[in-house]
Amino acid sequence: MIVRFDLNPEELRHLQVGPLGPHVESFAALLSRQGYCRNNGWQKIRLAADLGRWLQQKDIGLRQLDEQRVSVFFQARYKRVSRHSGDQATMTLLIQHLRQSHVIPVPPPPAARNDIEVIERDYGNFLLQERSFVPASVGQYVPAARRFLFHRFPSGRVRLKKLRAKDITDFVLHDSANRGRRSLQLTAAVLRSFLNFLFQHGRIESNLAAAVPAVAGWRLSELPRYLEATQVEKILRCCDRRRKIGKRDYAILLLLARLGLRAGEVAYLTLDDINWQAGELLIRGKGARVDRLPLLEDVGQALVDYLQKARPVCSSRRVFIQKHAPHEGLAGPSSIDNVVRVGLARAQIFSRHQGAHVLRHSLATRMLGNGASLGQIGQVLRHKLPQTTEIYAKVNLNALRGLVLPWPGGVQ
Repeated sequence: MIVRFDLNPEELRHLQVGPLGPHVESFAALLSRQGYCRNNGWQKIRLAADLGRWLQQKDIGLRQLDEQRVSVFFQARYKRVSRHSGDQATMTLLIQHLRQSHVIPVPPPPAARNDIEVIERDYGNFLLQERSFVPASVGQYVPAARRFLFHRFPSGRVRLKKLRAKDITDFVLHDSANRGRRSLQLTAAVLRSFLNFLFQHGRIESNLAAAVPAVAGWRLSELPRYLEATQVEKILRCCDRRRKIGKRDYAILLLLARLGLRAGEVAYLTLDDINWQAGELLIRGKGARVDRLPLLEDVGQALVDYLQKARPVCSSRRVFIQKHAPHEGLAGPSSIDNVVRVGLARAQIFSRHQGAHVLRHSLATRMLGNGASLGQIGQVLRHKLPQTTEIYAKVNLNALRGLVLPWPGGVQ
């Protein structure tokens, strides 16, 4: 049995030393709230106390504490004690706690080291503030723009006025050698956006966005990736709901399989988004879109089971919490994708498509097979454009068979 880390003033007293002494108790309270077990909690407190003694010995004021001072402390510490895998994470948490408590100053943002960093910082701010991009989308766009700048200006010294249409096509041809079609389509979209940004802000004299070559899309050329209905049910049945982690994963998989939510929509779902009286879920989707979906009976029961019996006690308002301390919300969409991968492996279903989106496609395919129209599917999946739903027409094999012409000489 894991004993939760609880505060004991008598045990804390001899660890409250140096300039960090007055803040050890609040740090211990934070560790307790985040669900650390007793052994790990006290280990982290002792490390903080060692840092306090070191600051006192070196006559370093608490306001001078930052990541660089912590690095020097570790260099001195590891000459006499062995390194522990969680030491760096403990110091990161301590520094964050002290800054949030206004005990030590928040450092200014690092200065850009070269012209490329200045431009990518400005472009990222443009996407966030003027285009209303979410941070996840900015995280996809900025690296592609950076690749283009480094390809054209490898020294890091940028001369935007020298950009020509040939530079654009040369980069696309170079970049296409190591990328798939979808990745290359994203790169082309980023280039158009980036060149529009440079032109709008007067950094280039003519808009070169038109010079970005089109990447063949062949819309609807692929079948949607999906699982059979029996496979989806097998994944759900294989969750061990006697365990806390099984209750959590079952609720996550039901949201994906029954409501067709995206991974990020599940990861960032909060307790405030559940309206139990109205039986609704508030879903914050792509492009800052907000929708209300019905809370289906089995989904609601799974959420209640998790929230009442398995969710760790913590201050986070996120619905789904990490299994191990610190008890915070799941990191993001990748955590939901991992729940699906584990579920597929547990059910011994071998699929090329392992992410959460495969369950969204599976729901649409099952609805189509049960007679739902493409318009109805688009409403459930909250597609902005009807064309997005058209791909599911390709998996309605019974309807397509009626369009097939008989082979000459074959059986009618």
